[in-house]
Amino acid sequence: MSTGDVLGISTSGALAAQRALSTTSHNIANAATKGYSRQRTDLVTRTPQPGGNGAVGTGVIVDNVRRVYDNFVTEELRNVASVSKALDTQYNYTSQVDTLLSDPDAGLAPSIQNFFAAMNGVADDPSSISARQVLLSEAHSLEDRFKYLDDRFESLRRGVQKDMRNTVQDINNLAQAIADVNEAIVSAKEVGGTEPNDLLDQRERLLLQLSEKVSVRGQVQDDGRLNVFIGNGQTLVVGGMAATMDVIASPDDASEVEIVFKNQAAESIITKFLSGGELGGMLEFKSGILDASQNDLGRIAIGISKTFNEQHHLGMDLKNVLGGTFFEELDVTAPQVKQSIKNKGDIKISAEITNLDKVTVSDYRLSFHDGKYRLVRLMDDKLAAEFSSFPAEIEDEGFKLSIESGSSIENQDSFIIRPTVEAGQRFKVLINDVKKIAAASPVRAFENVANLGDGKISHVEVLSTDSELFQGNNKDLEMPLVVRFIDDTHYEVLDNKGNPITHKLAAVPDAPHIKANEEGHATAVSPESPVSAPQVTSIHEYDPEKGISVFPTPDGVDMKVRFKITGSPKEGDTFHIEFNKDGLGDNSNAVSLAGLQGERLLADKTGTYTQIYAQLVSRVGSKTHELDTSSKAQQLLLQQADQRRESISGVNMDEEAAELVRYQQLYKANAQVIATAKELFDTLMQTFR
Repeated sequence: MSTGDVLGISTSGALAAQRALSTTSHNIANAATKGYSRQRTDLVTRTPQPGGNGAVGTGVIVDNVRRVYDNFVTEELRNVASVSKALDTQYNYTSQVDTLLSDPDAGLAPSIQNFFAAMNGVADDPSSISARQVLLSEAHSLEDRFKYLDDRFESLRRGVQKDMRNTVQDINNLAQAIADVNEAIVSAKEVGGTEPNDLLDQRERLLLQLSEKVSVRGQVQDDGRLNVFIGNGQTLVVGGMAATMDVIASPDDASEVEIVFKNQAAESIITKFLSGGELGGMLEFKSGILDASQNDLGRIAIGISKTFNEQHHLGMDLKNVLGGTFFEELDVTAPQVKQSIKNKGDIKISAEITNLDKVTVSDYRLSFHDGKYRLVRLMDDKLAAEFSSFPAEIEDEGFKLSIESGSSIENQDSFIIRPTVEAGQRFKVLINDVKKIAAASPVRAFENVANLGDGKISHVEVLSTDSELFQGNNKDLEMPLVVRFIDDTHYEVLDNKGNPITHKLAAVPDAPHIKANEEGHATAVSPESPVSAPQVTSIHEYDPEKGISVFPTPDGVDMKVRFKITGSPKEGDTFHIEFNKDGLGDNSNAVSLAGLQGERLLADKTGTYTQIYAQLVSRVGSKTHELDTSSKAQQLLLQQADQRRESISGVNMDEEAAELVRYQQLYKANAQVIATAKELFDTLMQTFR
């Protein structure tokens, strides 16, 4: 063996050991670096030198310095991190709504209870001005509470929109950083011919950070560049080029925002395609919790205003005037229709709630195409109705759409219908005069003191003030109705002029009959003269054992009031219904108004005001608890995924210490061989002296 062979072999061994020591020291230095993948030096033998007596080894060479990396485990970590971040974000926002609605001091339930407690105070003493003043004060407090809650919802909405803008900017920055690293990786490979491990780790860290912002998918090209996809296939990063995203005002509703994707080719709205990460969590919170809760609050506001107004209209105030509108009529004023700024037609549409029991907590999109209007419920993205003209009664959704103005509409024109979202903000007390509180019934009933029998009139109830009884000017408060008994078992109903009240039936023609014409075909032939209307009597029978409810009468007259006569009236006995003039002490309507608190009036007659609000609180509370549980469970999964990655790619200090000793010994051994080769060389040189 020549001295040159020994020196070359030992030198290659020393250099290889030195490179391995460098790799080990690099691992130790980055043991605490997040996302660092430990590296290993791969050593292979040099190509042997052929000889007469066989091939002679020539030493060792460093084949590669590779990172210990598992793509499947790393991708799983990204996916779990994206879901975990989305759940955390949802929980943080949802818990704020839960705290707001369930707060015993800031929530709606205490204000509803206080308002009806004041209403009971008026029922206890309807002539008390102070009790009426307390009622108005509590009504304004209820108004303030609705507006406070709605303001908080709007504040949360603005906060989410601001955070969305910040998150989208972070996504843009990360996308550009990944594109830059892509180019750096390609350049490093061209120069060094090997994988630039640290740059690959840097790209993986950036991709992990990006997945915490929004769900992403990555695909490595043959040249080593990484393409990144989001949404339903939009390419956020392709090679060294990064697209951008932006948050803009929604074309359909300027108060809302949309996320747009921009590249060199086009710009498109991708909001509904995004999921995962902080951004996905915000979008899920806004559509699933914030919008639904605000709409539900508005639905409760509409329910209170509508049902309370209906009952208040059935009463009479201290000024002897029928009850006015107590709260703003939200079923008419609250529904909002937003037209897209892209619409080419000039038509404007209005909405009105017609059946509160059918109203959902969803918004709707109305679009026009090829002569048809399509109404899509945005909550579940399902077709709610399809029609071709206005007005359109959307019975299953509980509202009606009408044309407010304009005459033209073009294909693809669209509108957003929001039936309840603004009701909380619009909730308003319209009565500010305590004397206008309609605590009394507008009618009263009494028996004539000269009656001979023991008949009694009772159970007076007003169903509507739209009947003939309340038409025209009633300021003179004339006595409108008299029930007069003809004998012990017959009575008639008279108006305030003594005329019998009967149901006038129009004359109707006889039904057409079938007759064959000259050609033998059957044709319908109308009769020559109509049949006269049936004779109607104003005298009705009375059963002393059962009594009678006067309206509706047997012949169909209904004055929309109810009262009952019982006992045994005698011939000539009369019972009177009149306007409740100066009924200062009458609390009939106040009792009915106070009783609304305990009636199941909302959600298709399934719950009271407070019960329906409690259901809203319960839904948000349940969702908060669900998100809390899911978030904690996902955190454990994230820890496990991170541990799996660390077990494969992380730096083990004990292992690296052992490697350090091993390569140090290897270096020393090769150095000793080099020293031996030097001695041999020196000995050889001495022979030539």
